[in-house]
Amino acid sequence: MTVAANSTYKINGVLVKEKIIPDNMKWTVDKNAKQAGCKVGDLYKQAMKIPKVNFVTIHNTEDLSNVQDDAERYTLATYNQAMGTTRVHFYIDDQSVWQNLRAGTGMCNNDPVGSAEIAWHSGDGLGSGSGNMTSLALEIIMNETPANDIVAKDNGARIAAWLLWKHKLPIDRLVTHTYWVNQKAGNTFTDIDKQCTNLVYGKKWCPAYIFGSANSNVAYSNWKDFKILVKGYLDNLNNKNPNTILDASKDGKLYRVQVGAFSSNTNASNYLKTLKAKGINGFIVTDGNLKRIQVGAYSVKANAENYLKELKTKGISGFVVEVDKKIANLKSVDEIALEVIKGLWGTGADRKRKLTDAGYDYAKVQAAVNKLLK
Repeated sequence: MTVAANSTYKINGVLVKEKIIPDNMKWTVDKNAKQAGCKVGDLYKQAMKIPKVNFVTIHNTEDLSNVQDDAERYTLATYNQAMGTTRVHFYIDDQSVWQNLRAGTGMCNNDPVGSAEIAWHSGDGLGSGSGNMTSLALEIIMNETPANDIVAKDNGARIAAWLLWKHKLPIDRLVTHTYWVNQKAGNTFTDIDKQCTNLVYGKKWCPAYIFGSANSNVAYSNWKDFKILVKGYLDNLNNKNPNTILDASKDGKLYRVQVGAFSSNTNASNYLKTLKAKGINGFIVTDGNLKRIQVGAYSVKANAENYLKELKTKGISGFVVEVDKKIANLKSVDEIALEVIKGLWGTGADRKRKLTDAGYDYAKVQAAVNKLLK
């Protein structure tokens, strides 16, 4: 059995299938209603507007065995009244995104601007400052293969960034389920990301797969990396892309594909290894405290976009950036030529690929090498 979307729309490069629960839908399954603390005939959702969207909350739930489109299956389970009281705005996986509640997107007739409704997701009731009353809920479905999880997480980051942008919220209004658990427990932190990742013993630890570990330091680092990913998409939406650049091509521009951004050197290096295992050669561009993972180098933007499409077939998501040579801190042609002579860039086709991937004009470097060797 499958469920049919009412409508579809595309935001931030992701196709969303809208299947918003009707306001007048009621509990009809007695057993399931009782388990949810309700009775047959009660409204199936709160059907109340969020006074003002102030946060976007990230959750994780388990990938389903032998199911290809998990987001669709969770939506079907919601409509079959098999999800208890849980209601979220979006279910997101590597295959699709399904919208179950109004989020005020203005992207379809059933979800006009200003119509965001409360979800039942943060376990803190309906108080004025609760997660249920103030935030949009994104359930990212993970714990499949590493490649699938990367795509699911990227889809989640794109949707989260768009919702922050749509509701004019800064990146620090992106929080976790655990943020609300801490607030309910009376734990508040100056560092919002500490509150997002502080484990409250015996309580919900979510988004567990993004955290990656019950070790608070590891969870903190991984959550920061996810926020960096979201911020990259948010910056693009705000036209504040920090990667805007110039380069040595004829029109002065170079385009690369950015496939990740990390605050941790270890996480950045590990992701490079993941890419290499897929036959993709990437490199790290340091931008302040960020380590941006980029691949390819093209003087024509369309070629970079085509390469991005190819990457997506391998389970790698990203976006095209325009790179400034000065920001990228590329070495001079003569410096690189000396490194080539020392054998630091390999030989033959491998050398050409590495130099091109790093943003250098191979022909100019080779000409400099030939000149030095005369």
